[in-house]
Amino acid sequence: MKTRGATWRNSSSETDKSFFWILRKRIMTFPYAGYLLTAPGLILVIQFKLIPLINGFLLSMQNTRGFEDPKFIGLENYHRMWNDPVVQKTFLHALILIATLPIWILLPLILALLIFQESPGWRFFRATYFLPYIIAPIVVGIMFRQMLAPEGPLNSFLRAIGLSRFALAWLQGPTSALLSIAAVALWSFFGLGVLTYLSGLSSIPLDIIEASKLDGAGFWRMLFSVVLPSIKPMLGYWTVLCSSGVLIWMFPLVYALSQGGPGISTMLPEYLVFLTTFQFLDRGYGSAIGIVLFLFVALITSFSVRYMFQAGTRETKS
Repeated sequence: MKTRGATWRNSSSETDKSFFWILRKRIMTFPYAGYLLTAPGLILVIQFKLIPLINGFLLSMQNTRGFEDPKFIGLENYHRMWNDPVVQKTFLHALILIATLPIWILLPLILALLIFQESPGWRFFRATYFLPYIIAPIVVGIMFRQMLAPEGPLNSFLRAIGLSRFALAWLQGPTSALLSIAAVALWSFFGLGVLTYLSGLSSIPLDIIEASKLDGAGFWRMLFSVVLPSIKPMLGYWTVLCSSGVLIWMFPLVYALSQGGPGISTMLPEYLVFLTTFQFLDRGYGSAIGIVLFLFVALITSFSVRYMFQAGTRETKS
């Protein structure tokens, strides 16, 4: 026999459910419900993304040397940048880093697949692969600056095992310095890629993987014929993240490892924006470089975003 309290609680619960059901129905049938639900996100995007971008573009059309009053000069900063060999060199360095994207994309995927298949040592990698990512990039840069020094631990180890010819001045060569920074960045960020791919691999039905093993597919055949086609959206997402990351995530590593040197051999556009704006106090020219960097990143990532959209459209139609 139900007590009076239990009866009251049940009736109260039913009332709450009917209230929320009616409220949900009214919201969903409201003609502008979609605009209301997306309004908070749009407000944040406009306030912290669109307005600063517009202000930056307006600032790029001004001459703001030092603390003098700004003077409108139109597109002169962009014309100056077009003829600036330092700017050209920094964007060339950015293209070199973009050329390393296949390693950024495939290496985390290979490790994620090994962990997913529970290969020997998978427990160790599962516990440690994410550790580099949780270390602050500036700390990573300081740590590797010591490790890559001419008399640092890496060169000492190479000499100890008889590989003295490979003991280089890693951060002092015009070519080795940029590639060393790229390698440090990959070490720092690849854990996020492994985590991303693991979430994608978990969506693949196990019977597909088991069927490929029964058909005699090895690791590499499974990777390129089964895994990659099954996680195209996740692959596109990580490609976009890496494409933008090698262009706008590198500042703390460059600042801690080389500060753009030797010379300008590791100078990247985002670091040049920092130097131009805050060290040389040329805010207009720095904003112009920043706007061009924004367009450069948008152009590079647009290919991956377009591919993701087309893949998603095809899957929806099928």
